[in-house]
Amino acid sequence: MTKTAKITFLNACFLTLVSLNIMAQFNISGEIKMRGEYRDGYLSLLDSSKTPYADILGRARLVFDYKNEKIATRFSLYDAWVFGQNYYSSDTISKNTVNVYEAWFKYSFTKSFGIKIGRMELAYDDERLLGCSNWSPWGATHDIVIAQYETPGGTMKGDAGFAVNNIAPATSPYMNPYIMGKNYKYMGYLYLNKKFLDNKFSLSILGIVDAFQKNNITTTTTSTKTDTLFIHNHNDSIIGWTVIKTPVTATTTQEFINQLYARATIGAGLLFDDKKWSFFLNGYYQGGHYRDGRKLSSNFYSLWVSYQVIKPLKIMVGFDHLSGNNYSDTATYKTKVTGFSTLYGTSHRGYGYMDLFTTLAKDNLSPGLNDLYGRATFSFNDKMSLEATYRWFSLPNGYLSKPTKLKPYAYVEVSKNLGSEIDLMYICKPIPNLELNAAYCFFLPTSTMEQYDGLKSGTARFAQYAYIMITYKPNFFNSDKH
Repeated sequence: MTKTAKITFLNACFLTLVSLNIMAQFNISGEIKMRGEYRDGYLSLLDSSKTPYADILGRARLVFDYKNEKIATRFSLYDAWVFGQNYYSSDTISKNTVNVYEAWFKYSFTKSFGIKIGRMELAYDDERLLGCSNWSPWGATHDIVIAQYETPGGTMKGDAGFAVNNIAPATSPYMNPYIMGKNYKYMGYLYLNKKFLDNKFSLSILGIVDAFQKNNITTTTTSTKTDTLFIHNHNDSIIGWTVIKTPVTATTTQEFINQLYARATIGAGLLFDDKKWSFFLNGYYQGGHYRDGRKLSSNFYSLWVSYQVIKPLKIMVGFDHLSGNNYSDTATYKTKVTGFSTLYGTSHRGYGYMDLFTTLAKDNLSPGLNDLYGRATFSFNDKMSLEATYRWFSLPNGYLSKPTKLKPYAYVEVSKNLGSEIDLMYICKPIPNLELNAAYCFFLPTSTMEQYDGLKSGTARFAQYAYIMITYKPNFFNSDKH
């Protein structure tokens, strides 16, 4: 190759790289999160026989983003661990939690319409039904296909998603048994959002259908195997016999590959946001069938109002209601479930930072929940704030389920008052991408709350929870800056 040809080739490569850099954006970022906790009644109440403990949780993410005029894609890895779960000096990691958190790409047919496919977070509005569960070290992602539409300026957008789950390796076209605990077998949803009046109002509509395979039925039968043992003398003559009986147990499992139970959740939310006043209201109805075949009819609604009293101080009051089951109506409960499930939403921010009601909120068999709360947030500046929240929890119905083998629909009558929780949280952002979050929370339980957590009345310890969390989100590379 001549010198002129070499120069021409290098110039062409340089111009190609420059043009690609102009048309495309490539970014490498990360997240490092460490949280030290003191747990003394976190998740569930403890009695005097239990000892509070402390732990340190860690999470690390590495995120690759690429985008051009037609394609947007993300690939991210994460590791979530408890400090000390692996040997400090070993080439073998006994508990390896490194996994693919997100892996998706989106192709835009037009500036307004595209298809997004892969593993991704689903987070809409207040994340009540679909959220990324960022408080959890693992987070939450779904394997799904989404058709997305958004008008220029973002005043109107809509998503239609559909997911199908199968076992691995897949040996038939989604007709294998699929009973993976919390996972659905099929899920589809439609989300619409419209902003109007200079974006002060936002109206959202969300409908979700998720289907579960009927649970397997395992049957155990016991029979008796009879053998005859003959007794011989020294001449090998039979001089007697005895009968030996051996119990034989056989287990059979009946699978219902083609029998699905689906539930449908539909509702809407309205948000008003002005300079000082903010107002939010949403509600959902849930129908169809519970995963064991019983009919389902439940509801949820929430509302809150916030007001900026002065520049640094904002106050908020709100109320949430999740319908529950009336266990005293055993005839209805045998055929119909009336508890509301928040599906795949983020619960930590919604029902107290001690997470005492996270499981209840996602269970259609729950007694339901009322949450009346007030919050004050004081911002010292744009880098530092202090938040105080008071919550009062109660049951919609004054009954708790206490099933036994002989009485699967047994219940007890209780007071509706569950107790109160106070959460104090401090946030500081000393430099860009770095956040310090510290909180102290305590819960004042009633005898009803003690019974709900399986304790005897008057035996619960003083419930408290504290943590210090540091989150750093570095940006390792950005093509726009190179």
